[in-house]
Amino acid sequence: MKDWLHSVRTLVWKDLLQEWRSKDMLTAMFAFAILTLFIFNYAMELSPINRAEIAAGIIWVVVVFAGTLGLNRSFTAEQDQGCFDALVMAVPDVSAIYFGKMLTNWLVMLFVSVLIVPIYSLLYNQSLFNAGFLLVLVLGAWCYSAAGTLIAGMTVQTRMRDLLLPILLFPILMPVNMAVVKSASGILTAAPFGDVQAWLVLLAAYGIIVTTVSIMVFEYVIRE
Repeated sequence: MKDWLHSVRTLVWKDLLQEWRSKDMLTAMFAFAILTLFIFNYAMELSPINRAEIAAGIIWVVVVFAGTLGLNRSFTAEQDQGCFDALVMAVPDVSAIYFGKMLTNWLVMLFVSVLIVPIYSLLYNQSLFNAGFLLVLVLGAWCYSAAGTLIAGMTVQTRMRDLLLPILLFPILMPVNMAVVKSASGILTAAPFGDVQAWLVLLAAYGIIVTTVSIMVFEYVIRE
């Protein structure tokens, strides 16, 4: 277990350090997110009440599509450099690769979310600094990373990985998308907690189930 945790920590540190030095993925994700926010801002003239109702949907759409850019690069560095087989042999268990990549994707998505929330608040003149809303984004990013990392591992060795990833991933994410938008909208519009609780439970259950199943099957996905 100690070696497994050390491998996960090393992989996360390696991926974050590599991305921090190049900044290719972060720059692309951030530029896409900002451009999308500006398009939404100029395309829709909304009253303050309507803004509160659709804010969660806009933020989550931006996070999901920007996050897809990051998922496409989850395994491409090792694959393009021809060292993926060496990475598989270096870890005590292949599940450590999945968990390390998932944590990296989750942290990157959270970083992008932290950047776009204040920009949205500035553009739409609506504060989104709500603890409940931020918790929903954290849970949603976890569910997205858990499912997305597994699908990225499945498609990394295909020639059409950039196309296959969203095609396979987005149908799987439908429960997550519904739960994030419904719960976050309820929080921002001050709905009763009972209306939001079921969606939060769904998010937590989805994250636990997908993460557990992915750890169990990731070895077969990679080796096949």
